[in-house]
Amino acid sequence: MHGKTQADIAAELGVLPTSLSRTINNPRITLADLNKLANAIGCDIAEFFVDYNPKPTFTCPHCGMPINVHVD
Repeated sequence: MHGKTQADIAAELGVLPTSLSRTINNPRITLADLNKLANAIGCDIAEFFVDYNPKPTFTCPHCGMPINVHVD
């Protein structure tokens, strides 16, 4: 979304891409590491916790069918 590759981010952080990959895939990643990643990417840390979906979808809680919403 921000036009940077993993190699770009690793270079900006001064680490090898393999090290960055281990950090990203670590289930116990620290808030400090998330902040460093957000700064290197140029995004807000909150973007890591939002499911990006440019076209939101809704599901009926009763039948499970998709609900199409059109906003004009």
